[in-house]
Amino acid sequence: MAAPPQYDATVAAYTYAHPADSLIHRLKYRDGITVASLLAEKLAKSIESRRRQIPEEPLPDLLLAMPLHPSRWRERGYNQSLLLAKPLAKAFRLPLVDGEAVARSRATTPQADLPWKERARNIKGAFRVDAFLAGKHVAVVDDVMTTGATLEELAGVLKAAGAARVTNWIVARTLPRGD
Repeated sequence: MAAPPQYDATVAAYTYAHPADSLIHRLKYRDGITVASLLAEKLAKSIESRRRQIPEEPLPDLLLAMPLHPSRWRERGYNQSLLLAKPLAKAFRLPLVDGEAVARSRATTPQADLPWKERARNIKGAFRVDAFLAGKHVAVVDDVMTTGATLEELAGVLKAAGAARVTNWIVARTLPRGD
């Protein structure tokens, strides 16, 4: 039996399939600023829906946009996860973790370019946390979750830094086989 993930929960607005996959591609590579507000709004509605279904689940203490390595940021011109996180932070009145406090410290091959079995190894050791997170519930905002390897690695690093709970707020998620 596989070990449980480091993160505690995941909320996704869409299944990673058409048309969401096309919107994610636009967010990442072509028209991030325009598409981000639409996707963040849909994600906020999914988060609110989950809160109605599980009212005892508290809101996080803070939000974290999935860190992007500086070289990738220069190449793309923006961090698509940060474009999503800013309106979510405002909507839920949550502080957004500074990009220096939690960072991608190592450039990696883009996960989308790798077979699923190689993704966990690729992302291993890619994050650094310089924030005090003791007892905090952190929500990680990202665009897409396929294998979960990147979110798993980041959640492990956040928990090693003291986070008590890590929830993923994701625009689109690839469903596990058989779902």
